[in-house]
Amino acid sequence: ALPISLRLLLNSQRTVSVVQNSDDRATLIAIGINPETVNLILGSGIDIDTTAPLDEPSGPVTVGITSRMLDDKGIRPLVKAQSMLQARGLNIHLLLAGEPDPTNRSTLSEAEMKSFAAMPGIEWLGHIDDVRTVWERAHIAALPSRREGLPKSLLEAAAFGRPIIATDVPGCREVARAGENALLVPVDDANALASAIETLAKNPELRRNLGSNGRRSVEAIFSSAVIGAQIVEIYARLAPTPLEARQISH
Repeated sequence: ALPISLRLLLNSQRTVSVVQNSDDRATLIAIGINPETVNLILGSGIDIDTTAPLDEPSGPVTVGITSRMLDDKGIRPLVKAQSMLQARGLNIHLLLAGEPDPTNRSTLSEAEMKSFAAMPGIEWLGHIDDVRTVWERAHIAALPSRREGLPKSLLEAAAFGRPIIATDVPGCREVARAGENALLVPVDDANALASAIETLAKNPELRRNLGSNGRRSVEAIFSSAVIGAQIVEIYARLAPTPLEARQISH
């Protein structure tokens, strides 16, 4: 239970709570926070001018993931799904873009990452400075995470026009909307991941439709301009009125 003092503070007229996904907002409301004080701001925004949609690359269908190399990000089931697809005789590649994080208890080791990179069709890119270089090579974005706040990696992929495969969990499903711009799968389910990847790999029209929808969603909901306006509106509500300002000054 939330301490009474904290509940009173969060329900104050001069206090707002900001969350990044609908699930977190519902949680705060469920524990007694006034819905009028809980603001949903979907991330920090994407610069749509520097993330223009990319044409699909040539070559084998490639899946990309840009994240820290953590077990919680679903790297292991994604690698297992890739092995399943290779066993089915499908020429699908996987790009793992990111580094392990020794400060996180779910980090994968460098040795394990190198073992993944030795498997057929898998390339570990390590740290990357520009995510565009990943989406120039990849047809599909994946993030089979166990939970997220609001995954910027998926927003970037959508901005570049890439269809998404993600887990049906808080944070991910805020960006990855089933049937609209993404296919959603259960957590830690390599079989479902493999099936979703195969579905998109074999259907270029579906990839294009999901990718186009994702780009439109970023422009309408997640752009820096849209998010910035929402943040300014919150500050405007919190700013004292002229009468309050005079009272404060005295």
